[in-house]
Amino acid sequence: MSYKGLSLWGRAGLALFAVHTILLFFPPIPPDIKGSLWWWLSAYVAIGLLLVETGRQPGALPAAWAGLTPKRRWAMGLGLVFAVLVLGAALRAYMPSLYEHFHREEGLFEPVALYCYLASAIVLFAASRQLKGPERRHQQFVAWLYLLLGLEEIDYFGIFGGLIGRVQGIYVGSPHDLIMLAARGALSPLTWVAIAAICLLLILVLWWTDYLQPRALRAMVGSVDFLWVSIGLGFLFAAAVGEARLFGVVMAEPTLEETLELCGSLCFFFYALSFVSTAARVGPGPAF
Repeated sequence: MSYKGLSLWGRAGLALFAVHTILLFFPPIPPDIKGSLWWWLSAYVAIGLLLVETGRQPGALPAAWAGLTPKRRWAMGLGLVFAVLVLGAALRAYMPSLYEHFHREEGLFEPVALYCYLASAIVLFAASRQLKGPERRHQQFVAWLYLLLGLEEIDYFGIFGGLIGRVQGIYVGSPHDLIMLAARGALSPLTWVAIAAICLLLILVLWWTDYLQPRALRAMVGSVDFLWVSIGLGFLFAAAVGEARLFGVVMAEPTLEETLELCGSLCFFFYALSFVSTAARVGPGPAF
C-alpha cells in the first residue's frame, strides 16, 4: 500500500497527524485542560480519518504485508519495534520534556497504539465476511478481542480525571487501571468475586455460541506468527509492572509505560496482518 493508493481520507489523516507531531515539539496551545485541546483534536481526528481509510480499503495493509517474505516481515516488524523502544528510551533520557509530550494521552504513542488495535479489528472483521460457519465466528472473536484492546486504551474520564474516576484516591480512567487498584489492595474480596463471576459467565456464553473455540485457539497459539502476540504481551506486562510498581519495581517519572505499550500494540498489529494475509482472506470490498 503506497501513499498514491490512499484516498482523500487517508491523505488528510496523514497530513493532520504530521501537523499534530510538529505541534508536540512546542508548548501546549491553550486551552490546556488536562492537555491542549488542539493536541487532542489533531491527534484523534487524524486517527479517525486513518481508520476510515482502513475501512474503505481493508485488504490493502494485509496485501502489502503478504507481499513480503516471512524473513522480511520479521526483520521489518522487529526493527520498527526496536526503533520505537530506542527512540522512547533516548527521548526520556536526553529530552525528557519532549518525551513527556510524546507519552501523554493526546501525544504521539497513545494515538498510534489506538490505531493499531482498531485498524486490526477493522481488517479482521472485513476478512471474516469471506468465511462461513465456525471459522467465521472464530475470526470475529479475535476481531472483538482487538476491538476491546482498542477500547481499553481510551482514558474515559480524561479531562475530568481530577474530579471523578478515583477509587481511594487512585485514578481509574480505563479498565487497565484496575491493575493499579489490585496492586494497592483497593479491591475488596466481594469485588474479586464479582469480577470472576462476570468473566466466567462471559466465557460460558462465548463457548455456548461457538465463538470461543478451544481447538482453533490451540492452532493459533501453535503457529509461528503467534510469537508476535507473545512478544507483545511481554511488552504490555513490562508496562503494567512499571505503572503499578509490581514486584517492587519503581520507575522514575515519566515512565516508559506508553513506549512499551506502543511496542506491544505494534506486535499485535503485525500478528493481525499475518493472521489475515497468510490465509489470503481479505477481499477488496470496504469494511463499512
